[in-house]
Amino acid sequence: MTGPAPRGRPLQAAGIVGFLALAVVIAATCTSIPTNPKAVFSLAVDSLPSPSVVAGDTLRDTNGRATPLSGRAYNIQNQVLANVHVQFLSLSPDQLTVSAQNFAIGRPAGDSIVRVIADADGLQSLPFNVPVVLKPTSMVFADSDSISHVALSLTSPDSDVSVPLNVLLLHQPDTVGADSVTRSYIVHYQITYPASAAKGKGTPSDTTLPAYLIETDGAPSRTDTTDGNGMGTRAVQFSVAQFQPKSQDSIVVMATAVYRDSVIAGSPRRFVIRYTAP
Repeated sequence: MTGPAPRGRPLQAAGIVGFLALAVVIAATCTSIPTNPKAVFSLAVDSLPSPSVVAGDTLRDTNGRATPLSGRAYNIQNQVLANVHVQFLSLSPDQLTVSAQNFAIGRPAGDSIVRVIADADGLQSLPFNVPVVLKPTSMVFADSDSISHVALSLTSPDSDVSVPLNVLLLHQPDTVGADSVTRSYIVHYQITYPASAAKGKGTPSDTTLPAYLIETDGAPSRTDTTDGNGMGTRAVQFSVAQFQPKSQDSIVVMATAVYRDSVIAGSPRRFVIRYTAP
């Protein structure tokens, strides 16, 4: 049997799921193909609006707006069934519940990765993960010094990348011995000086700038999701040929995290990378 083409792209790692379309698609079995064009044949689930839901709160988009889970049902002709409601279900309701309107709500005591499925007229998707995380209450530097220096080189590309710009998102625990970090949470980085490097958008076009932010594999990126230790990181890549020989100056980077519509305490954090051109 050949089913309809999945909509969206494959599910990616939980740390970046908020920025990629994902498809959790399942088709009816070959022994019970629904030939009725009004019957559900397959499901597709949209990307999460952000990488996680905070315990005691509703899943929100990157602007802090409460946003429901969403998906679509298709018939055998690969047409969207507009009148079919796709309902999401939590497999761990003690950690996460989903309302009839598909708002995912983290339980106050939640701190885990919850499996969720979508259902439309009895046809269910494959499970996908929704992290429930502790509320971030502060941001701190993960390393002792926020000021670093790099000697740029025209012959050694490895020398043209700054040290990692690491921050930690912390949670103020309610009880002694409770966890104190916030995992799977967005941290934004932005070059604020010089103006010639502040235009970066976290896209391949950034490579035309004299300096731009990168992730660990070297790809341009201004946004990270905290890891299992609550740490976010980015680095600065220098385009050495664009600097005046023997020039000395700095690149200033700000790291920011926001909960709802408020900047988290201690945020933004300021990094200074002093450089010397060859």
